[in-house]
Amino acid sequence: MKNSFLAFFKKPAVLFIIKTIIFFAIFLVLLYIYGYNGVGSAKFIYNDF
Repeated sequence: MKNSFLAFFKKPAVLFIIKTIIFFAIFLVLLYIYGYNGVGSAKFIYNDF
């Protein structure tokens, strides 16, 4: 059972799908963080000096 489970995850297509999902999740987190900071929300603190 364990060997067949590991063999399934070692297939190139399965690895590609898993990596794609992980990278997409990281991309969504980065977009959320970028949007949360609010690019136009406040001026940079040192712009007035």
